[in-house]
Amino acid sequence: MDEDVARITELLREPLEASGFHLESVKAVAAGQRRALTVIVDLDESSTEPMSMDKIAESSQIVGDTLDEVEIFRDKPYQLEVTSPGATRKLECPRHFKRVIGRRLEVETKKDSFRLDLDEVGESAIAGRDPGTGERRSVDLADIVRAQVELKFR
Repeated sequence: MDEDVARITELLREPLEASGFHLESVKAVAAGQRRALTVIVDLDESSTEPMSMDKIAESSQIVGDTLDEVEIFRDKPYQLEVTSPGATRKLECPRHFKRVIGRRLEVETKKDSFRLDLDEVGESAIAGRDPGTGERRSVDLADIVRAQVELKFR
Protein backbone atom coordinates (compact mmCIF):
# COMPACT_ATOMS: atom_id res chain seq x y z
CA MET A 1 0.00 0.00 0.00
CA ASP A 2 2.91 2.37 0.75
CA GLU A 3 4.13 1.87 -2.83
CA ASP A 4 0.70 2.90 -4.13
CA VAL A 5 0.70 6.02 -1.94
CA ALA A 6 4.16 7.05 -3.13
CA ARG A 7 3.18 6.48 -6.77
CA ILE A 8 -0.11 8.35 -6.40
CA THR A 9 1.70 11.26 -4.72
CA GLU A 10 4.10 11.52 -7.66
CA LEU A 11 1.30 11.24 -10.22
CA LEU A 12 -0.82 13.96 -8.62
CA ARG A 13 1.80 16.55 -7.66
CA GLU A 14 2.48 18.00 -11.12
CA PRO A 15 -1.09 18.33 -12.48
CA LEU A 16 -2.28 19.86 -9.20
CA GLU A 17 0.62 22.36 -9.05
CA ALA A 18 0.04 23.32 -12.68
CA SER A 19 -3.50 24.35 -11.68
CA GLY A 20 -2.46 26.38 -8.61
CA PHE A 21 -2.92 23.69 -5.96
CA HIS A 22 -0.54 22.19 -3.41
CA LEU A 23 -0.69 18.49 -2.58
CA GLU A 24 -0.60 18.31 1.22
CA SER A 25 -0.78 14.55 1.63
CA VAL A 26 -2.09 11.25 0.33
CA LYS A 27 -3.37 8.62 2.75
CA ALA A 28 -4.58 5.12 1.99
CA VAL A 29 -6.39 2.74 4.31
CA ALA A 30 -7.25 -0.89 3.65
CA ALA A 31 -9.79 -2.91 5.58
CA GLY A 32 -10.22 -6.34 4.05
CA GLN A 33 -11.23 -5.84 0.43
CA ARG A 34 -12.17 -2.18 0.97
CA ARG A 35 -9.75 0.60 0.11
CA ALA A 36 -10.07 4.29 0.91
CA LEU A 37 -7.84 6.97 -0.57
CA THR A 38 -7.80 10.46 0.95
CA VAL A 39 -6.08 13.26 -0.94
CA ILE A 40 -5.58 16.52 0.98
CA VAL A 41 -5.19 19.52 -1.31
CA ASP A 42 -4.63 23.20 -0.56
CA LEU A 43 -4.14 26.27 -2.70
CA ASP A 44 -0.53 27.17 -3.34
CA GLU A 45 1.18 29.60 -0.96
CA SER A 46 0.72 32.58 -3.27
CA SER A 47 -2.99 32.59 -2.40
CA THR A 48 -4.52 33.72 0.88
CA GLU A 49 -8.09 32.95 -0.20
CA PRO A 50 -9.82 30.05 1.53
CA MET A 51 -10.20 26.70 -0.20
CA SER A 52 -13.76 27.01 -1.54
CA MET A 53 -16.12 24.24 -2.59
CA ASP A 54 -15.50 25.25 -6.22
CA LYS A 55 -11.76 24.78 -5.70
CA ILE A 56 -12.34 21.40 -4.03
CA ALA A 57 -14.47 20.37 -7.02
CA GLU A 58 -11.78 21.56 -9.44
CA SER A 59 -9.02 19.70 -7.60
CA SER A 60 -11.25 16.60 -7.32
CA GLN A 61 -11.67 16.61 -11.08
CA ILE A 62 -7.89 16.78 -11.58
CA VAL A 63 -7.31 13.96 -9.08
CA GLY A 64 -10.05 11.78 -10.57
CA ASP A 65 -8.91 12.30 -14.16
CA THR A 66 -5.30 11.55 -13.25
CA LEU A 67 -6.08 8.40 -11.28
CA ASP A 68 -8.52 7.07 -13.91
CA GLU A 69 -5.54 6.66 -16.24
CA VAL A 70 -3.53 4.32 -13.99
CA GLU A 71 -3.92 1.08 -12.07
CA ILE A 72 -3.74 1.50 -8.32
CA PHE A 73 -4.46 -0.94 -5.48
CA ARG A 74 -4.11 -3.76 -8.02
CA ASP A 75 -7.30 -2.50 -9.65
CA LYS A 76 -9.39 -3.22 -6.57
CA PRO A 77 -12.25 -0.75 -6.04
CA TYR A 78 -11.58 2.14 -3.71
CA GLN A 79 -13.34 5.15 -2.27
CA LEU A 80 -11.74 8.49 -3.16
CA GLU A 81 -12.02 11.55 -0.95
CA VAL A 82 -10.48 14.88 -1.94
CA THR A 83 -10.49 17.43 0.86
CA SER A 84 -8.65 20.47 2.20
CA PRO A 85 -6.67 20.79 5.44
CA GLY A 86 -9.49 22.88 6.92
CA ALA A 87 -9.62 26.12 8.85
CA THR A 88 -8.59 24.54 12.12
CA ARG A 89 -5.37 22.91 10.97
CA LYS A 90 -2.21 23.51 12.96
CA LEU A 91 0.14 25.94 11.27
CA GLU A 92 3.54 24.30 11.19
CA CYS A 93 5.68 25.58 8.31
CA PRO A 94 6.19 28.85 6.40
CA ARG A 95 3.84 27.69 3.62
CA HIS A 96 1.00 27.22 6.10
CA PHE A 97 1.54 30.70 7.56
CA LYS A 98 1.75 32.33 4.11
CA ARG A 99 -1.70 30.95 3.31
CA VAL A 100 -3.20 32.84 6.30
CA ILE A 101 -1.54 36.27 6.00
CA GLY A 102 -4.08 38.87 7.07
CA ARG A 103 -5.81 36.56 9.54
CA ARG A 104 -5.75 36.61 13.34
CA LEU A 105 -3.82 33.76 14.90
CA GLU A 106 -3.78 32.16 18.32
CA VAL A 107 -0.12 31.45 19.05
CA GLU A 108 1.45 29.50 21.86
CA THR A 109 5.21 29.68 22.29
CA LYS A 110 7.52 28.08 24.80
CA LYS A 111 7.13 31.20 26.98
CA ASP A 112 3.59 32.56 26.49
CA SER A 113 0.32 32.60 24.53
CA PHE A 114 -1.03 35.52 22.52
CA ARG A 115 -3.06 36.62 19.52
CA LEU A 116 -1.39 38.04 16.44
CA ASP A 117 -2.73 39.73 13.30
CA LEU A 118 -0.34 38.09 10.85
CA ASP A 119 1.13 40.32 8.14
CA GLU A 120 4.59 38.92 7.39
CA VAL A 121 6.08 35.45 6.98
CA GLY A 122 9.74 34.60 6.50
CA GLU A 123 11.57 31.31 6.33
CA SER A 124 12.29 31.27 10.07
CA ALA A 125 9.90 33.79 11.65
CA ILE A 126 6.45 35.36 11.46
CA ALA A 127 5.42 38.89 12.38
CA GLY A 128 2.32 40.95 12.92
CA ARG A 129 0.49 43.20 15.33
CA ASP A 130 -0.95 42.41 18.72
CA PRO A 131 -4.70 43.12 18.23
CA GLY A 132 -5.03 44.49 21.77
CA THR A 133 -2.07 46.85 21.93
CA GLY A 134 -1.21 47.36 18.27
CA GLU A 135 2.43 46.59 19.07
CA ARG A 136 4.52 44.89 16.42
CA ARG A 137 5.67 41.40 17.36
CA SER A 138 8.00 38.91 15.67
CA VAL A 139 8.16 35.23 16.59
CA ASP A 140 10.71 32.60 15.53
CA LEU A 141 9.01 29.55 14.06
CA ALA A 142 11.24 27.33 16.21
CA ASP A 143 9.70 28.90 19.35
CA ILE A 144 6.10 28.16 18.32
CA VAL A 145 4.52 25.22 20.12
CA ARG A 146 1.08 25.68 18.54
CA ALA A 147 -0.43 28.15 16.09
CA GLN A 148 -3.90 28.22 14.63
CA VAL A 149 -6.23 30.64 12.85
CA GLU A 150 -8.73 32.23 15.23
CA LEU A 151 -12.17 31.37 13.90
CA LYS A 152 -14.81 34.07 13.79
CA PHE A 153 -18.47 33.16 13.74
CA ARG A 154 -20.97 35.60 12.35
